[in-house]
Amino acid sequence: MDLLRLSVLGTPEVFHNGSRLTFPLRKAQALLLYLGVEGGMHSRSKLAALLWPDSEPSDALKGLRNALTLLRHLLAGPDSSASPHSHLLSEHELLGMDPHAPLELDLDVVQQAWHQAQRLSSAPSQEQRAALVTQVQHALSLVRGPFLEGFWLREEAPFDEWVQQQQQQWQVRLQLLFDRLSSWQETGGELDQARITLTRWLALDPLQEEAYRRLMRVHLALGDASAALQVYATCRARLAEELRVKPSAETVALAEHIRATATRRGSHPARPSIAKAENQPPSELVAPLVGRAQAFAQLTGRYQQARQGQPQAVLLAGEAGIGKTRLAREFVAWARAQGAEVLSGQAFEMGGRLPYQPLIEAVRPRLEEENAPEDLLDNLWLAELSRILPELRVRYSDLPAPTQDELAAKGRLFEAVARLVDALAQRGPLVLLLDD
Repeated sequence: MDLLRLSVLGTPEVFHNGSRLTFPLRKAQALLLYLGVEGGMHSRSKLAALLWPDSEPSDALKGLRNALTLLRHLLAGPDSSASPHSHLLSEHELLGMDPHAPLELDLDVVQQAWHQAQRLSSAPSQEQRAALVTQVQHALSLVRGPFLEGFWLREEAPFDEWVQQQQQQWQVRLQLLFDRLSSWQETGGELDQARITLTRWLALDPLQEEAYRRLMRVHLALGDASAALQVYATCRARLAEELRVKPSAETVALAEHIRATATRRGSHPARPSIAKAENQPPSELVAPLVGRAQAFAQLTGRYQQARQGQPQAVLLAGEAGIGKTRLAREFVAWARAQGAEVLSGQAFEMGGRLPYQPLIEAVRPRLEEENAPEDLLDNLWLAELSRILPELRVRYSDLPAPTQDELAAKGRLFEAVARLVDALAQRGPLVLLLDD
């Protein structure tokens, strides 16, 4: 028996034996789609009332017989005498699809992926994640739009009510799949793939504010603040036009963070050109991260723990040239897109020693930005910091002298740095990157 393929996520398409079918009678197509999606057996009187609600019962049943005749003709195999009722099953007053006939339905693939994604409410393992991403990507590749997009009988028929119910049901399931897939891709460092997934999600549901926020973060992590702000402008316009509401406070705060980030970079938010790629600061990513998804996922997992009030320390170790610095830079860009403040410093090989250089490099720019460092630390601890940041004494000439006890000096300095980091972390997520 020839394969029958029904594609109902989008404008309906029906293929039989590799050929696309056209239906002279719209209600015949509606009947086939209903039977294929619902499965099982249905009474003729129920189907007649579903499609011909305004007709007398006898006329409705006649219309059903005409639709069945058309479907049997369209689905007849090459040897119609051997298979006169291909795929359609009739048992007395019941009609349905033959469960033994070869049938492909895009909903079945999406349903399986949805069940798998729903079962894993927590972060999947690396092996689970790889299999799930492949399965969900395949399911979403079959989605061309909402359920039976644009297909209505427009006679206030119960069939149209059924379509609306199905649209709502499958919209919820597709939302979960797009949400999970884009989240796995974002936290796995697959930013280009996440951008594609989120763009498709918004094409399906242009009022999904969480998708807008996630896409804004992804663009920022990719170094394109201009695109991130364009996404925000689109979000604001859509919400105003369709719902007469403004973006949430969380979305507005993210947009302000993106503007501030672009300002700190010293230029208008714009996509870095390929020619300038090598000169971009570490936070501006210009190429996808390859082969380090598991390590990146571990870093993002530690970040989420820190956000929940559990400070984390991570050591990236390995041979030279395996991509440790690139991985750290990619993570830092991702963290900034989540709204984290990042302090970073780097050590260099040199003949002499420059004590605490990475720490100085990490802390100095941040204190220079602070309008009132005394709001972060008492004068006692600012005085201890002046050991490595002497410009503090120029700014605050009345600072007390730091301790002269050599044994206690190092401990007091470390305590001052720790208090500074803690004070900054009280304001929001903080990442301190020291690159040796």
